[in-house]
Amino acid sequence: VMSLSLVTIANAADFSDAAEIDYDEAVDVMSTIGVIDGVGNNSFDPNGTLTREQAAKLIAYMLMGDNADKLGVEQSSFNDVAATRWSAPAIEYCATLGIIDGAGDGNFYPAGRLTGYAFAKMLLTAIGYDSKIEGFTGNSWSINVATIGMEVGLHDGLEKMFGSAELSRQEAAQMALNAIKTPLVTYEKQATITVNGAEVAVGSAEAQYVTTTLAKEQRISDQRLTNASSTAPNYTVEFGEKYFPKLRLVGESDDFERPSHTWVYENEELGTYPDNDILVETYTEGVSCKTLFDLLGRSNLEDYSFDYYVDGVANTKANAKTILTRSTDDFGASDNGVLTQVFVDHEANNGKGAIIITSIHTYLAQATTDYNKTRETATLKVFDNYDATPGKEQTHSVTKTIDVDDVPEIVDLKADQFVLVNWTGKDRDDGKYDVVVIDDVEILSDVAITKFSKN
Repeated sequence: VMSLSLVTIANAADFSDAAEIDYDEAVDVMSTIGVIDGVGNNSFDPNGTLTREQAAKLIAYMLMGDNADKLGVEQSSFNDVAATRWSAPAIEYCATLGIIDGAGDGNFYPAGRLTGYAFAKMLLTAIGYDSKIEGFTGNSWSINVATIGMEVGLHDGLEKMFGSAELSRQEAAQMALNAIKTPLVTYEKQATITVNGAEVAVGSAEAQYVTTTLAKEQRISDQRLTNASSTAPNYTVEFGEKYFPKLRLVGESDDFERPSHTWVYENEELGTYPDNDILVETYTEGVSCKTLFDLLGRSNLEDYSFDYYVDGVANTKANAKTILTRSTDDFGASDNGVLTQVFVDHEANNGKGAIIITSIHTYLAQATTDYNKTRETATLKVFDNYDATPGKEQTHSVTKTIDVDDVPEIVDLKADQFVLVNWTGKDRDDGKYDVVVIDDVEILSDVAITKFSKN
């Protein structure tokens, strides 16, 4: 008995424990650019807790890149951090910049576990927020950190809001990725005057975006200040644009027409990932038109553009009017085992909004031969349908030849091996489909089948 799984786009950096990684995109990007490493034995330990010294090294690499390896320290500022400790240079560097603090007793506790609030404070300080001005110290520090952290989106993509709980390594990677996409801030230089013998600061103490007029520097985001003129645009400078000039974020749609983006590092694509920032709901079974109506709302359905794709092909039979009927029938191709995702982009079409719904089938397939090393191809028989006509019951299949450049995982295929596949008809006008994803099947052993249905 084989259990079908759902579509995946990229594995996290080929770590041996990739199956345990929930934040594939963050781990892929952060490990590739050297910000966070594995823990040895080709594993990432995604659910292991980030320590205080690991966080210091992570921040040091975000600010200095490979130059962080050249850091040295003659004498540590903390009693429990020897100058010879592997993390001492990173800890001293971050402490000098005010990014990290000790525990108040002269110690740093380098192996201590780190909370989400504490890491958010470090990231915000690295982005440019002043710890004293923003109230990142004192009794209310965590509230102030949480407030600004939510404003800039440090929690985006996390299953839960960062807080007082210990932070896992993969959650730290996600927060670091969010910081990469966050605009840098600075403060106007404050003049001081003396009043009755006391110095008083004069000028703005509010964080302001770092900006540039250079369009060519917009590698992560082309966000502009709202008051910027078209002749002299003031673009915000994202963290990644300053500290990782070889990293680019390119917006596009993926093989299944899902709103997506592609990370590129040193002109090599790291992977294409769905835009989870505008993903509002995911279904793995049939979803009714009424459910979608209630989710999206009448005004959005009437005003926003609407597109529906099935395996990368535009489906014109299911349009906004279909949903507006509030029918209890299943919408489009949604069904048990079909991945249906709903995206709502309120900023698309110059603020007029867009709704994109995609459905992706997962099929069982069987290799007809071993991977051909000479041709660098593999051939699969994809079981894409079942004819339930009484007396004519039969499984329908189609044979597909796949190139290793399109699906690298085929190099491990053996004749008669079963796999799961996703295919797409995007960029084809002949009604045919190309396999773009293969995945392992789950084999259930020692299972007694007590009931079987052709449906």
